[in-house]
Amino acid sequence: MKSITIHKIDDETEQALLKIAERDGISLNKLVKQLLRESLGLEVPVPNHRAEFEEFLGSWSIEEKTEFDQKVAIFDTISDDDWT
Repeated sequence: MKSITIHKIDDETEQALLKIAERDGISLNKLVKQLLRESLGLEVPVPNHRAEFEEFLGSWSIEEKTEFDQKVAIFDTISDDDWT
C-alpha cells in the first residue's frame, strides 16, 4: 500500500478535517482515506448520527448515579406474587 503526502493544506481545511475527525472519534489519517474513497465512489458513506444525540451524551456525577441507583433499587426485588 502506498503512502502520499499532501503539502500546503490551508488552515481552514485543516481545522475542518480535525473537527470532523474529533467528532467521529477517528484519526486524521483514517478520515482522509475515508473521504477519498467516498469522493471516488469506492465506498458509500455511512451516516454518523452522533451529532443528533450529542445533547443527551455525557456522564453522571457521583451524586446523580447514587440518586438513580436509589430510585431503581426497587426493580432488583422479585416478589413471589409476580410469578403466580
